[in-house]
Amino acid sequence: MRVDAAAPYEVRQSRVRTGLVLALCSLLPVTAMVIGLGNLSELYVFLVIGLVFESIFVSTMLGRIRSALRRELLFAIDEQGVYLGPDQYGRPAIREQWSRIDFVVHFQGRVWTTQNIPKVVRNVGFVRDGKIITSRVMNGWRLNVNRAAAAASRFGGGTPVLKAPYHGEIPREAIYTLPLPPQWLAAHARPGARRLPPEVSGTPH
Repeated sequence: MRVDAAAPYEVRQSRVRTGLVLALCSLLPVTAMVIGLGNLSELYVFLVIGLVFESIFVSTMLGRIRSALRRELLFAIDEQGVYLGPDQYGRPAIREQWSRIDFVVHFQGRVWTTQNIPKVVRNVGFVRDGKIITSRVMNGWRLNVNRAAAAASRFGGGTPVLKAPYHGEIPREAIYTLPLPPQWLAAHARPGARRLPPEVSGTPH
């Protein structure tokens, strides 16, 4: 892909993917309800169990369902900088300007869920002054690294999109600092980092 012709890169909540997840996870509860309805006098317990589990599942998916219906923006790289949308851990959306970004990074790490259970998740965020400043979990979507890198290079004045090392403990705060290994930083050092991006024809100033 030609960098000078790269389009802004964005990811929105998928209605199709969300619908498939909802359908697959509803399969067992719905099956239990059908069994119960087939013989209410003897198998009503299946109907009750199915209703309980389906209501619990739908309530946990409610936020994602609303997000999918709105086609909510989850991630973007454009002339304004990098946009990180809200995630399931309550971290709000944030947009950072290119002048405050050294790298865009994607990485895996462990986060404690709202149920206080450790979980390894995929993340995307940005680096400033040798630290990951914030990130968001890629829940139900994947980063197209090639398209993201082309957009970051064009709109961010050569800002790279890199794979950062695994982190064993990712804070759940909206803004945090996560130091990167000195060896990794030395290997990806950029002379004149965080310079202002070049003007891009056809984009607003």
